Formats: sequence, structure tokens, C-alpha cells
Amino acid sequence: MRHIVVTGGNKGLGLAQTRQFLSLGDHVHVVSRSRGDLDGLPQERLSHYEVDLANWRDTGWLDEIHGKAGHIDGLVNNAGVNFRKPVWDTGADEFDHLLGVNVKAMFMASGRYIALEMEHGGNIVNISSMGGLAALRNAAAYVTSKTAVIGLTRAIAGDARSLNFRCNAVCPGFVETNMTRTAFKADPARYDQIVGRIPSHRMGTSAEIAAAVAWLVSDDSAYVNGVALPVDDGYAIAT
Repeated sequence: MRHIVVTGGNKGLGLAQTRQFLSLGDHVHVVSRSRGDLDGLPQERLSHYEVDLANWRDTGWLDEIHGKAGHIDGLVNNAGVNFRKPVWDTGADEFDHLLGVNVKAMFMASGRYIALEMEHGGNIVNISSMGGLAALRNAAAYVTSKTAVIGLTRAIAGDARSLNFRCNAVCPGFVETNMTRTAFKADPARYDQIVGRIPSHRMGTSAEIAAAVAWLVSDDSAYVNGVALPVDDGYAIAT
């Protein structure tokens, strides 16, 4: 049985990833500030660790998981925060918090994971965004953080491949979640504009993002390393 760590795996996209790995027979170790919607899932192969990743210097939770599991087969750095303000309205504390959760926590967790699994190798999947591939309006700090995720992914992929690690990123496009439904309910014109640009004329699902993550963790993608995989139905390249 594989042991997979999913940060922020208690709700939203992360919860779908937790479900996906459970369906594959894995033991999933969820790292998040609260249990969220985990109580509705099968508990026999599910562990939760209450961690605030804003405290990005602390990676002791990885040592705890490794000590209990004995081996961590995959680390999915999914936890992140969204933030929409133009650069001139973004304060230093806001920017620092965003980078702490979206980049620094991921950086430190990846480094500690590799150190713990140096003898065995492993697999890292980082969740970026279409905002890591193209600028999004009024989201300078968020775009900066998600672009940094892709750079980090490529650096790890090059540095750690000789140690039998792979590292890839997934860049979700527009996904139908409670948050996006609420946002677009207040701005239906923006919804029509966005969906009109998506080639299939629909937003993605959390399950579709989770399937891409699971594939990158699996041996089916054994020769895939250092990619930033858009899962957006071609939104980023649509004309």
C-alpha cells in the first residue's frame, strides 16, 4: 500500500485528490488546519495532521508521518491561498503571507521530503495554476506565487532526478467549486466570457484535476519530469 501526503486535502481540489488516492487503495495523510470534509470519507486508510502551513519553517509534520508510515511514496503540495488585488493595492504583509503558504511551505516541505526519502526516491506533485502560465488580471501577488511554483518544480526535477525523485506541477484552469459558483453568481457576465473561451464551453471538475495529479504520482508517468501540466481544456491557448 502506498502512503501519499496531500496538503490542504480536506476540502476543494485537495479533497478530490484525497478521494482519488483512497479509491486507488492508498493510505492518504492529509495535512491541513482543520478536518474540513474528511469525516465523510472512509477512515481506515485516512490520517489527518492539524498543521497551519503559514508556519512554513516547521516541517516536523513530515517527520511524524514518515515515522508512522515508514515510507512516503508521494507528496502532493496542494495547499494554497487565493488572492486578488492589483500590485498597487497589495500590502507587504499580504504578499508575505501569500508567499509563505503558496511557495515557502512548498519549498521547505519538498526539501524535507527528499531528505527523508533519500535512500528510496519518491514523487512530488506541486499544484500551480493557469496563473503560473499566464497573467491573471488584478492578481499580481497570486500570479507571482504560482509562477514561482513552476520554477521550483523545474529546479527540483533537475536536482533530484539522480536521486530517483520526480517532480511535476499541475496547473488547473477554471474548476467548478463552491467558491467559483459563488463568485460567478455575482458576476454572470464574467462567467459567460470565461466559459465562452473554454473550447468545451464548460468548467472543469475537481475530479478531473485529481485524476491528473494521480497520474503524475503513478508509474504510468515514469518518464515525465519537470512539466507544468495545464488541465484547462485549452483555455490558456484558446483564441
